[in-house]
Amino acid sequence: MARRASGRRGSAAIAGAVGLIAAAIGAPVGWAAEPVPVPAEPGRPQPTGRAIVLVRPSASASAVLEGAELRREISIPQLGAAAVEPPGDSGVAGVRRALSGEPGVIAVEPEYRRSIRLTPNDPAYIAPDPQAPMGDAYQWNLRQQGFQRAWDESLGAGARLAVIDTGIDGANPDLGPRIVAAVDQDATPGLGPATVDEDGHGTHVSGLACASGGNGYGGASSSFGCGLIVEKSDLSDASIADSIVDATDRGADVISMSFGGPGSSKLLESAVSYAWKRDVIMVAAASNEDTKNQGVPAELLQPQGTGPKLKKGKGLVVTAAEYDGSRAWFGPGHGKGVSLAAYGSANSTKPGIFSNFPANLTLLDTGTVRVPPCMCRTSFEGDRRFAYLEGTSMATPQVAGAAALIRSRKSGKGAKSVIKLLKKKAHGDNFTDSLGWGILNAGGAMKAVAGG
Repeated sequence: MARRASGRRGSAAIAGAVGLIAAAIGAPVGWAAEPVPVPAEPGRPQPTGRAIVLVRPSASASAVLEGAELRREISIPQLGAAAVEPPGDSGVAGVRRALSGEPGVIAVEPEYRRSIRLTPNDPAYIAPDPQAPMGDAYQWNLRQQGFQRAWDESLGAGARLAVIDTGIDGANPDLGPRIVAAVDQDATPGLGPATVDEDGHGTHVSGLACASGGNGYGGASSSFGCGLIVEKSDLSDASIADSIVDATDRGADVISMSFGGPGSSKLLESAVSYAWKRDVIMVAAASNEDTKNQGVPAELLQPQGTGPKLKKGKGLVVTAAEYDGSRAWFGPGHGKGVSLAAYGSANSTKPGIFSNFPANLTLLDTGTVRVPPCMCRTSFEGDRRFAYLEGTSMATPQVAGAAALIRSRKSGKGAKSVIKLLKKKAHGDNFTDSLGWGILNAGGAMKAVAGG
């Protein structure tokens, strides 16, 4: 994921780039070039500097922290948890010392910031191109995953799908009508509300999960009649956990999470358990790296070694396939910690997956000192609010949308049953190391639901 550079020099450079690119593409400048933390290198956890404190159910995190004179940044009472700013330069160790005599404390752990599961877009491979593989349509991915057959049974009406990401362009005609709640869980200074997406990733992901269909504009979506809960997150552990809890409390049937990273987290484990106990279907992206370790939150949903077991796991971990049905060219996560696959790329020489994009200039447009501009924005029927992106980030919301269709068709179907069904009906003869149970087959899954 592209992020703005920190420091005055980086901000000034990007502000200049914003003006140049805005003039080139005719997009309004919808955000200020304020410093934003630069993400860690791939595979390295990025500490936020805060500590996560978890207390026993019988205790109050707020009371415990007040007694120790510690300042909480975020409180999640449903989980008995809080994010704490360490006193002075003491770090997490200082928080542990301050709470060493408190019997109600279960754990004090460092907080990490997760990274978006989006493969950096190299222009040599993914420059926007209206010509899909084999001359196929823009949204070939939906057809090949059987969504046309699935829509015969449901369009997603009545189901609520939460997307935890970088926000959404709420003014987009495909997305605005679908929003039932938009919550800002991003504490980064200078950013807009949840209905403003400075990055671009969240709008693209939301468009794949729950964009309006049948409105004569843009394209369709996996579940284009669902209600969209937008949780704008800075991807810190506390923000993610708060988003999971908030989405659950708002009645989400499905939660889509196109991000992840290494480093364990009892807080996120607790948040996942909170949603699981309330029968929420959670879907997370596998790594974009060539690894069998999928990171958090993925490994909390499909622990390593459980992928081949249909009934195991608290959710679905999605890796990426490409047009010909093989594992995506960039070598995404694989192994027994993956559940299934969905299309996350076309191939190494064609654009990625087509979806919505913000009207404002985004960080993906401008790039950062570490990540070049994505060159991913494209025009469709004269409208430049579209882009091609690739990665497990793009695969994940399509599976989440299929889960929302199932919940729409049969609201009483439990999360365990939905997870098992999507694995079982995937396009694959059996479990494989590269694609799990196979590529998403939304039509087959919906046919089974309708027949059952």
